[in-house]
Amino acid sequence: MSPEPRDPASRPGRRTLLRTAAGTAAVTVAGGLAAAPAAARELPRGPRRRRSPAPLPVAGTTVVWWSSDGPPDPASDPVAFAAAELARYLGRITGRPLPRHRADRPGRGVALLPASAAPVEQGVPAALAAAGDSLLAGRGEDAHAVVVGPAGALAAGRGPRAVLYAVYALLERAGVRFFAPAFPSYQGRAERVPHHPSLVLSGTHGTVEEPAWTWRRKYVEEGTSHTAEGLVLLLDWMAKNRLNTLVHPSDYNHWSVITWDRVRSAVAPEAARRGIVVEVGGHGYESFLPRERYPAYYTGGASVFDVHNPDALDAYVRAVVAHLAARPEITVFDCWPPDTATWPAGAVAAFGTVANAEAHVVNTLRTALATALPGVRVERIAYGAAIAPPTPGRGFHPEVLIDFAPYERTYQHAVDDPASAANAPLAALLRSWSEAAEGPLAVYDYNRRYRWRSLPVRPLGILAADARFYASLGIDGLGSYAEPADWLPFEAVHLFSARLARDPGTDPDHWLAGYLADRFGSAAGHLADYYARTTADPDGFTVPAYASAAETGYRAAAAALDRALTVLAGREEYPVAALLRSHIDLALADVAITTAPTAAARTTARAAYRTLLEEHRFRGLVLQDIRSVQRWGGTLAHRDGHAVYRLPAHAAPVESGLTVARGGSATVRLRAQDVDWRGHTVTWSATAPPGLVPGTVSGTLAPAGAADAVHRLVLTASASLTPGSRTVTFTFRTEDGTVLPPARLTVTVI
Repeated sequence: MSPEPRDPASRPGRRTLLRTAAGTAAVTVAGGLAAAPAAARELPRGPRRRRSPAPLPVAGTTVVWWSSDGPPDPASDPVAFAAAELARYLGRITGRPLPRHRADRPGRGVALLPASAAPVEQGVPAALAAAGDSLLAGRGEDAHAVVVGPAGALAAGRGPRAVLYAVYALLERAGVRFFAPAFPSYQGRAERVPHHPSLVLSGTHGTVEEPAWTWRRKYVEEGTSHTAEGLVLLLDWMAKNRLNTLVHPSDYNHWSVITWDRVRSAVAPEAARRGIVVEVGGHGYESFLPRERYPAYYTGGASVFDVHNPDALDAYVRAVVAHLAARPEITVFDCWPPDTATWPAGAVAAFGTVANAEAHVVNTLRTALATALPGVRVERIAYGAAIAPPTPGRGFHPEVLIDFAPYERTYQHAVDDPASAANAPLAALLRSWSEAAEGPLAVYDYNRRYRWRSLPVRPLGILAADARFYASLGIDGLGSYAEPADWLPFEAVHLFSARLARDPGTDPDHWLAGYLADRFGSAAGHLADYYARTTADPDGFTVPAYASAAETGYRAAAAALDRALTVLAGREEYPVAALLRSHIDLALADVAITTAPTAAARTTARAAYRTLLEEHRFRGLVLQDIRSVQRWGGTLAHRDGHAVYRLPAHAAPVESGLTVARGGSATVRLRAQDVDWRGHTVTWSATAPPGLVPGTVSGTLAPAGAADAVHRLVLTASASLTPGSRTVTFTFRTEDGTVLPPARLTVTVI
């Protein structure tokens, strides 16, 4: 399932429409086009708005669903899943289970029918169903509507996925809020589900929402901290926030580490039952035409194969088609060259530009797929050496989805701010794409950058200004990547970005006020102060004055969080605010490396940063990867960052080294951390060289969730031991026999 393909011939009209409705989610009222606010709006009927219908008590209701054209297996039907979700959440709210029943009627939808209604076997009240049909007539596949009255509640959608959206909209009317994926580090606080045994749904003649943009995506990208289990939780959050496409690498950078096949069996069925589009591919061509197997197709030191060689291109295309044929869940393929690609000079000369050469590859693949797998769309990224459009006459086929990726932009300014030397050329390029692209055009946003090292960057005003600019150009999609390891610091950014994909006209201040009130209740004002102080783009830290201003802002943010924690003491919102307070300490340690006045102070700052990084890396606050490790002066291969996040638990000495005098003793701390938050017992053993004696040679550690387990091990050096370095080796295994990576401690004897 994928967003409805649009007739290429009609594309200019679509972009014109998007420009006309720039910044709005379209709502038809009395035959015209009107703007919808961020939330779905109530639709008036006739010259005067009617009085709202009576409310609907939930007690005693039955969930009824129908899906006449759905898949044979209800387990993969988004409408069946929508009914289950409505029953599950209302059961949690009221404390009583709700029965479910499948009705035999045409179309699709979910209804909540009171006991006073006709027996469910007789179907959904005609007036209720007709109201939904009227609201959705003529709309796109993701349009969804909610109707509530004494005869029942209706969650209706044009497409199966839209019915699920409608159920979540109905649950939002019941007070549910979907803040984040239910990652274990949230400890049950990723959502707000009220407890109302006597829940009554307020009446409405109809609310309807049609997302403004077709392509609303979340990217896995480098996927350092993603797991199959976590991706299912991400899919769940995506559907609740009306996103429709998950983008996963087929084999990121040809490392055989971040691959779709590793997670496919768990993730593909969960995407199907939510109607989420599976988009796979990414960097780079070499995953399908590796140099080690096809050396003849590569020239010189270029990382891209010789795309001007028909045999090479045919081999690449055949490999991609075969790969996709074996994976029918993939309906969009990202045809990208390697990251930081180097192109063969002869091919570039033959085609004129890198973009022209890439268009030749993409269009050739699209032609092959149109015959072999017509349900698969090809996507390519305007990025790097091919960020500009091809020359006239050499463009991409209208069915190709183009994503514009302004990697070099700054978030100190809106992307179309002419005062920004970095952004202005990128805005000009995007304008040229909006004129040149004959097919769909979307934006790959970097609003959660890896190089930001998980620092609190929340330029919501910038993102809103960007979205308005994109809408003015007729852009039809927005996507950004995410990592579970640092979701909480970017929670508001992820939510707001998803909102902008639905309604690019959303006011950031109004949205933030509502989010903070929902998330932090009586402390919302203090959290607003915290957010106002955490908008700095870390890319600007190279400028001393900017870094100092950011440091001052972080300190003010810490003070605001301290005030919030005082207000929230003993309340359910406290733990999330407390995590943010821990995170601001990490941010202060990071910026202190830049602002340190001396080399000695910088060394101290790096040590403090490392300590906090390693304490918080499994708590949803910071991603440990090549960038954060390099920040404290360590080394980590880019491709190896994922390893620590695939473990059930992690164990190692806290200290990187130890000094002990001959005849004396010193203490090393052994720490075990619960990576998957399931609780573990880690058995450790120590092997030391002669003359260096551990107080004990084995033991156990039992980390659980955020609670690390630490054992202080005393090492004693014999008085006769010669000075020099020694190595103590530690081995670890979990309760089920899983062997964890060993650790080595360098002990300097003096």
